[in-house]
Amino acid sequence: MIISWYGFNYFKLKNTSHSLIFNPYGLDKVSKFSKAKADLILFSDPNQIAKAKLNKDAFIVDSPGEYEVNDIFVYGREIKNNIIYYVVFEGIKIAFLGEFGHDDLANGDLELIEGADILILPVGGGDLTTSKEASKIIQQVEPRVVIPSCHKAGSGKLKADNIADFVKEFGVKPEEEEKYKIKKKDLPQEDVKLIILKTQK
Repeated sequence: MIISWYGFNYFKLKNTSHSLIFNPYGLDKVSKFSKAKADLILFSDPNQIAKAKLNKDAFIVDSPGEYEVNDIFVYGREIKNNIIYYVVFEGIKIAFLGEFGHDDLANGDLELIEGADILILPVGGGDLTTSKEASKIIQQVEPRVVIPSCHKAGSGKLKADNIADFVKEFGVKPEEEEKYKIKKKDLPQEDVKLIILKTQK
């Protein structure tokens, strides 16, 4: 599986057969993206669908529930008007927090995502999760890989903190990647890995 980041909370996951996109939209008022093409497109905020350009044959998920498309399993749960997702793709478990804010995760929410292999979450503050809050969530979920989103490097005109603030708070040396390639057998077994992706154009 290859994970690419296009800024904000816009991520694409793909293998040789299938692809999945999270949140193909900007959170500021100026950023525009080209057409999002994937088998499966997930929205944390259903109100953003009107802004996004999507391929017509994509399966769109914009509400809580359980879904299965091309052997990709999706579980969505709404928390404070934001849908968080737990996805199983190529046997890898991915927790995606979307535009999560400053709330604590309730026990039931943690049950959905704890033990995920990969956790993607905002770290840049503002209306979204801060570095300190993100670090607490990571401790609760105990993922093997952390991929931060919504920090200054990929936030367009949205005010957000530098990724360095999160790195300092989290205390794990990051690995910077253009795209992150991972197979289930290669997931780290001991220490958590922090992957900082560069935004794709």
